[in-house]
Amino acid sequence: MRRPSLAGLGRRLRHFDNRGNVALIAALSMAPICVAGLGAVDLARVTSAKSQLQDALDAAALGAARTNSTTDAQLKVAGDRYLNQNLSLSSDFVLTSSSFTFGDGGKVQATAQLNVTPFIAGLVSGGTMPVVASTEVVRADMKVEIALVLDNTGSMTEGTKLADLKKAATDFVTQMEDASNKAIEPNSVRIALVPFSNSVRLDATAYRYSTWIDQTGSSPVNDEIFTTAIGAQHANRFTLFSNTGQTWRGCVEMRKAPYDVQDTEPTTGSTLYTPYFAVDEPDNKTSGYGQDFQNDYLSDGTSSSNWRVRQGMITKYGNAPKGSLGTTFGPNRGCGLQKLMRLTTDFSGLRTAINALNADGNTNIPIGMSWGWNTISPYGPFSDGVAYGTPKYKKIIVLMTDGENTIDQRDTPNDGSYAGTGYIWQGRVMRSDGTPLPQGASDTERTAALDSRLALICTNMKNKDVEIYTIRVQVTTGSSTLLKNCATAADYYYDVTDSKTLTAVFQTIAGQIAALHLSR
Repeated sequence: MRRPSLAGLGRRLRHFDNRGNVALIAALSMAPICVAGLGAVDLARVTSAKSQLQDALDAAALGAARTNSTTDAQLKVAGDRYLNQNLSLSSDFVLTSSSFTFGDGGKVQATAQLNVTPFIAGLVSGGTMPVVASTEVVRADMKVEIALVLDNTGSMTEGTKLADLKKAATDFVTQMEDASNKAIEPNSVRIALVPFSNSVRLDATAYRYSTWIDQTGSSPVNDEIFTTAIGAQHANRFTLFSNTGQTWRGCVEMRKAPYDVQDTEPTTGSTLYTPYFAVDEPDNKTSGYGQDFQNDYLSDGTSSSNWRVRQGMITKYGNAPKGSLGTTFGPNRGCGLQKLMRLTTDFSGLRTAINALNADGNTNIPIGMSWGWNTISPYGPFSDGVAYGTPKYKKIIVLMTDGENTIDQRDTPNDGSYAGTGYIWQGRVMRSDGTPLPQGASDTERTAALDSRLALICTNMKNKDVEIYTIRVQVTTGSSTLLKNCATAADYYYDVTDSKTLTAVFQTIAGQIAALHLSR
């Protein structure tokens, strides 16, 4: 038999040695791989434990804050009860400590710790991994009713003002929703939305037959636009809408003074709200005036050359329209804005309504403020607000406008367009001396008259302990004194020179409301 050479034996031994090295290296490598794998599992388990503990502690702190506990000991009993109810632990998760205490500003502060037995630490040393969570809940001392009174006039389409307003108001609602969710009392925040231009629009379907809407024309302002050369003609505006083939879109007019600056219950006569109806103006070119009337949508049906006879005729409201009727032509002319939204805790619905805001018409801040007041008033038309002086409640108005009060002028006998103030010749807007604003008044006089009504309504609201925040946005003319004086205090007024900063301003106001009322 042939014996292997020494060289061949060496080669075989080296081959055997290489294979042994591979096996040895593989065996030694498995240990750290297993450790790393188990470590990843431990990390996932700790992360899950942290999430479970935080969610349970948040719920426990909120539940404890809503109890009538007055001491830390009482608060801890309540907090531990809620924490154990909300925390579901496996056998290797152990709750080791918890703390529920009262902090500054009516806050409830909570912390908790649980221990996780990890695979690696347990195998090596039997140790545990601590998981800690903490939270803070505002224990609200008051509830708030807030009306967002937002300028939706045509000038808001300039630049990005309308888009900036939508973002700012949306974020405000979200911030107040968060504050409400952290408050001790449920529904601590209710918000109303009041878009305005020269009028305010209601939900026509909901309020068409409401008793506080003038159903029969009993308010003295009803027949004024149907006055002819030989006297007034009585008209039911809803009947005229129907005769024209139109439906009331929901806009309303200013009440007759002094009710335009009060929250007097609407019951009869001048206290009722008149449905907005833009009258058909005289036939153009046949009325004896060189300037065309803007809102001539029906044939007058008369040969009279007297413009008041032509305009005041109520029999013409069965004639065929001269064009397509809508919010720029016809009885709903000037009623293009979005609807008011009453006090609600439907924050998602508020954000949707804010996103739908559109700009149209001239500026009448008093009518916007009037309906802002209506939404938080304990009286009609809505009666949604709690009674004035109710403990632990606050009523708040946030007004934003980008322009001066305006009643436009036009070279026609009406001396302007129809608006929530009617025509200027109706004398429905009072000057500061208590006399009606006359036809032919200058732009300055018209602005001053509406300014005086705004000053009065602000004073009347503050006398009822309503807090008012005012925001003036990119206004380059006139004085800021009016809005400064309307606000509750100097730090309740904001002069915004760039609409892109509106979000920061609204967030500041939301924070101020939460700090002053929800955390007190």
